[in-house]
Amino acid sequence: MASDFIKEKIKERPVDKRKLAKKIGMTALIAVIFGIVSAVTFSFVYARIRPDTSETLKTVDLSGSAGKDEAGLSSNESIEAETVSENSVSDDSSPSSNAASASDNSTGSDSRPTSTIINNITNKVDISPESYAKLYRELHNVATEAGRALVTVTATTTDTDWFENPYENGNSTTGLIIADNGRQLLILADSSVTEEAEKINVRFADNSTAEGRILNTDDDTSLQIIGVDLADLSEETRAGISYASLGSSSYASTVGMPVIAIGAPIGITGSEEYGLITSMSQEKELSDFNVHLLTTDIYGSDKSSGVIVDYSGQVIGIITNAFGSGASQNMITTYSISDIKDTIENLANGKERTYMGIIGTSVTQDAVDSYGLPTGAYVLNVDPDSPAMAAGIQSGDVITQIGTEPVKDYKDYTTILSQLSPGVETVVTVQRFSRGDYTELTFEVGLSRK
Repeated sequence: MASDFIKEKIKERPVDKRKLAKKIGMTALIAVIFGIVSAVTFSFVYARIRPDTSETLKTVDLSGSAGKDEAGLSSNESIEAETVSENSVSDDSSPSSNAASASDNSTGSDSRPTSTIINNITNKVDISPESYAKLYRELHNVATEAGRALVTVTATTTDTDWFENPYENGNSTTGLIIADNGRQLLILADSSVTEEAEKINVRFADNSTAEGRILNTDDDTSLQIIGVDLADLSEETRAGISYASLGSSSYASTVGMPVIAIGAPIGITGSEEYGLITSMSQEKELSDFNVHLLTTDIYGSDKSSGVIVDYSGQVIGIITNAFGSGASQNMITTYSISDIKDTIENLANGKERTYMGIIGTSVTQDAVDSYGLPTGAYVLNVDPDSPAMAAGIQSGDVITQIGTEPVKDYKDYTTILSQLSPGVETVVTVQRFSRGDYTELTFEVGLSRK
């Protein structure tokens, strides 16, 4: 029919499988070549810019001086300053100043970005068994050198058995050689061992022995000075001993500091242990002064004695068993050396401590803001039959002045009192709470000897 259109069906061109396979293969080949080129380029560039970890490891000196350690050992400068004056601890010993010093050194001699240096510090460092063994050999050397200032003090008493046969009992503790007065060697020891002794024997590091005599005792801390006549010691013994180097335990980096316990930390003479100071927040209130306790993670015994030293060999704590309790009773606890230096000095010089009889603490700024307490030394308790009790000072009073000297905290109270002599009278000004407010009162106190 003329009106009918011609119908035509258009067929799609068949796929050329050979050409498709060739295109896919070419694409895969290009991808492989691109990957190889990228890997080579990255390896070349990274080798140029990667951090130099070998240089970082060189700055870690496991056997060098303890004066540049990150764990608080950089306080040696402040330790030396405090040996001259306990109240003059250098600000250079603070963590912030140590960090500033480290930053100055790194920027002055190392032009790498700070982020690169931090990455290097945080990289894992593998210590070989040989390095680990060397570390402990060096620590043992520090302990051995510091141990030259230690002696064994044995107190003996005589008794009889059921058959009337005499025998001797002996108890031992560690003594610390602190000085000599030109005639006697002065040794610091724990009086709880020697208080009933009939005879005291002192054994030195070379196993030589000499008789000792009690010179002075502080009842609050149980610390005691024992004297040994220098004439009783051989030249070899005198050449082999050393005097203790008293450090500082008042700077902020004390907590976390690695230390060595020497003497008899596990109750066995000549033992040594390693660990960290875990706290110095615990404070014991004694008559007219307070002392911080340094707790450690070092296991001890109820017969522990000796000292803890830092990695430079300086004494920062005297081991005490008087205050252990709870879960920490088996851990080594020490008196903070900074808090008992004055006591040791007074004992060594035969100076009796001036006594008022106040057990107290500082009024904190929170107490001032929250409860309206005046600033000063808060009286927690008053010793019975003490000069303070005789004068009329009571617990709850706040001491604000001694004589003409203002008292801002309990440390001021202790310092001012130590500068006064036994037997003198002084005026003590207090604030006492009465009828809803604080009233100023004054008392004349006749100081005595402790």
